[in-house]
Amino acid sequence: MTADQRYRRITAEPPRMGENRQREILRTEFGVTPAAVRPLAGETDRNLWVADGSGAEYVLKVCAAAEERAVRFQAELLRHLAERDPELAVPRVVPGTAGADVVACQDGSLARLLTWLPGTPLAEVSRYSHELLTDVGTAAGRLAAATGAWQPAHAPQPHYWEFPHAVTVLADSLPRLADADLRAAVTGIHAEFVPLLDRLPDLPQAVVHHDLNAFNVLVERRGQRRRVSGLIDFGDALRTARVADLAVLLSSAMRGSARPLRVASLLTAAYHAACPLTEAELDLVFPLAAIRAAAVAATTARLDSSGEHGDPRHRSPAAAALVRTLAQTPAAVGTGVIRRACGLPAGPDTAAVTGWLADNAGTFRGVVCARTRPVDLSAGSPVFDEADPRDPATLRAAAQAAIVAARPAVPVTRYGEPRFLAPARRGTATGEPANVPTGVELFPAGDEPVFAPVAGTVEATDPDLVLRHEPVRGVRFWTGYSGLATGLETGAEVAAGRRIGTVRADAGVPSPPRLGIRLSTVPVTSWSDIPALVPPSEAPVWQELLPDPTALTGQPEPAAWSPVLDRVLGTRAERLPATHPTYYDEPITMVRARDCWFYDEHGRSYLDSLNNVTLLGHGHPRLVDAATRQLRRLNTNSRFVYQSLTEYADALTATLPEGLDVVYFVNSGSEANDLALRMARYVSGRQDVVIIDDAYHGYTAAVSDVSPSRYRHYGKPGTTHPTPVPDRYRGPYGYADPRAGARYAGHVIDTFERLAGQRRAPTAFLFESLLAGAGQIVLPPGYLETVFAAAKRHGAFTIADEVQVGFGRLGEAFWGFQTQGPELVPDFVTMGKSMGNGFPVAALVTTRAISEAFDASGRFFSTYGGNPVACAVGLELLRVLEDERLQDNALHVGRYFRDRLAELASTHELVGDVRGQGFYSGVELVRDRGTREPAPAETLLVCERLKDEGILVYPTGPHGNVLKLKPPLTFTRAHADEFTSTLDNILEAGW
Repeated sequence: MTADQRYRRITAEPPRMGENRQREILRTEFGVTPAAVRPLAGETDRNLWVADGSGAEYVLKVCAAAEERAVRFQAELLRHLAERDPELAVPRVVPGTAGADVVACQDGSLARLLTWLPGTPLAEVSRYSHELLTDVGTAAGRLAAATGAWQPAHAPQPHYWEFPHAVTVLADSLPRLADADLRAAVTGIHAEFVPLLDRLPDLPQAVVHHDLNAFNVLVERRGQRRRVSGLIDFGDALRTARVADLAVLLSSAMRGSARPLRVASLLTAAYHAACPLTEAELDLVFPLAAIRAAAVAATTARLDSSGEHGDPRHRSPAAAALVRTLAQTPAAVGTGVIRRACGLPAGPDTAAVTGWLADNAGTFRGVVCARTRPVDLSAGSPVFDEADPRDPATLRAAAQAAIVAARPAVPVTRYGEPRFLAPARRGTATGEPANVPTGVELFPAGDEPVFAPVAGTVEATDPDLVLRHEPVRGVRFWTGYSGLATGLETGAEVAAGRRIGTVRADAGVPSPPRLGIRLSTVPVTSWSDIPALVPPSEAPVWQELLPDPTALTGQPEPAAWSPVLDRVLGTRAERLPATHPTYYDEPITMVRARDCWFYDEHGRSYLDSLNNVTLLGHGHPRLVDAATRQLRRLNTNSRFVYQSLTEYADALTATLPEGLDVVYFVNSGSEANDLALRMARYVSGRQDVVIIDDAYHGYTAAVSDVSPSRYRHYGKPGTTHPTPVPDRYRGPYGYADPRAGARYAGHVIDTFERLAGQRRAPTAFLFESLLAGAGQIVLPPGYLETVFAAAKRHGAFTIADEVQVGFGRLGEAFWGFQTQGPELVPDFVTMGKSMGNGFPVAALVTTRAISEAFDASGRFFSTYGGNPVACAVGLELLRVLEDERLQDNALHVGRYFRDRLAELASTHELVGDVRGQGFYSGVELVRDRGTREPAPAETLLVCERLKDEGILVYPTGPHGNVLKLKPPLTFTRAHADEFTSTLDNILEAGW
């Protein structure tokens, strides 16, 4: 078949046929009376969607008589699949009234009727989840497994898109490519990969779909779950190399992805699990995918330029963009990703090279004469303690200073160490920092001679020196040297220990001279094609191909970097109680934080939307300075007299209503609540405490007894009396009820009266001003006012637990209880957590009368409570709150944040309710808005996905289905937008 004939094959339009004629064919040839029809796209078939009166759906396909051989083959294939894998979602053949699968019409055309498969083309899905890609790969693998041994009676003719025709396809299209970059990319793929097509006949052969692109994979969404609902359009099916189907799928599914190799690895791993491929097949997957992508982009451009027929769905910028990306991806890396996804080593020759290096460690001639000294540039390095992670300039300056300080030895970086020079947010799509070096660097003080550590042959000198080494049979590797001035010529033989050049210093550049050294187990002609830095998620593949060259530097022992997470988790498991929790199924090792950002050991950043302890943001410089100054000056216990204690007590009570003027300094919110209960019980002579259900007030014995989330594990004490959570989303009195506050308060009053009737009047009503453990529940208006009045009548104290929500977090007022009315004055106010921005500071504030009544119980003293450093930090925190107007920021940005989150409810059914005050909000996720069935598993998964995208949040609430949002008060609108758009993307992708 000539190239022109192949072009006519793909440009031939479907038969001309009106809808009335199609309806007639349905009735007369298939016995189907159409109740509704809709035309469908098709290149060689005239397709029609059909629904009959019973609701059954079909696709009528009409083609030219010349296609008979192909369509009979397709019918035979579909019948085979129905028998071999009945659960595989492919169309079923509906025979005509005469029993034939293919019906010859009067006008000479051929008609077929297939069952309709519901769903949306994968190509029209905006975001692919891990689970969806896995399901697509599994379905494709099952399809290949079902046809692997099938021998069809009717073999189809070869067609344009067969891989062996790629030589002609690309060659014929190249002259038509107006885009110079695309033409260069296609030319590169043609030159590098097309010769590999000679291997196809030696691979396992099978009947394959051969057009398993993202338009022919249908997916269906049910809630957040999106799975394959069908594989359609078997018009290009034929017998060829089995691996062709996977390559076609990858070339289409990778289109538009910011990280196409991640898509490829997920699809390939699932495909391989369903239909195991040979190593030879896996080694051709990436080249074949690149060839197919280039053929599609080039053919589309050719047809478009000439105005010929072609599928417009492929005419997207993403098709050409993928070709450019694949052309720039080293073949060894693309293949390494595929191999590693299937349990094979990324580089088959790496083990031999690394083994030889280990066996000969200590025998190499060092590349420099001077002694080397490792320099730590990781996120946890003390080098960066004085730098601001948000400002890369300060990080670079700190790194340069550390390099200079390491002299007179030659500073050398650690292999594989993620560098903390320009941190970026963790992500699975975009934004992940490329910060893991693929080699090491040395920084000599001046001109320094460099020597070959192993004998080799010069393969390139510009821009970098490349040496090929083959020290023994079966061991071959390449070394590269950047920043080197050399007089060597290509082809020269270099003996071990021979001088190969001098480290050059760039004139006018303030950074120290550097010598980069990399080692590769795959052929390298130019190190400029190999990135010096790669993202952490891609580092394992690169490190298999470009192993550690440290042994060649003359350093006595290799100092490769490795993460500590597994070791730390192991020690935690040995030394900490099993009930001590960690966030996330796959925890993070945090090494640093600043403002609203955490930084992990890989140098990736995370937006902190979770940590209400750091009220002013992590590492606020004014608090750091205050603590440091006071630690240098004085730190002792509060039985000594020092001014900062009284100064802080004055400043703290000035924020509270008049009358709350006696401060008991302690170390934690649990201690503060414990002390409040002790005082209330002592002064009142009563024991019973009324609380709100699902509350949490601390970990000591006393406060665990009034914390439902704790005492549910051992039984509620008889002196604890929970009352209903005033939840206007789930409770009996909703947002629309103007008297919801008074109605919920009525349950508290009923409890007061019941206890009084039993001659055991309550000692106190203990409450959180916004209920955290109950699911970020905002108290309805009028609730506390009604309860306070009843408590006064019954002689019960009121204890406001402000541990989580005080200090301006709720925006509307400095203290949470004040949001219920400025006239409300509790008898006790407890506080902690954010009181010291992470430093252990807590307090109980009460009236002078209550304090004096408690004095009879004996002296009160907390060794560390109110120590000078705690007071200095707490006092500075109050000043920063005022100076930076952070309460006002919490009010306005918090409201903006909730408004943005509420917008998600219009597009995501999972979002049931958005509520909160200031920077204390909750997003409740439900499986059904009508029944409000909680979605705890989905909520935890959303938190895990947000973590993977560099945003920290975690579930709360009695059902574990509420996202608790309590960021630092420095959180900005930009942060709110970042969080909301990421959550939107996760919910859109589903799982």
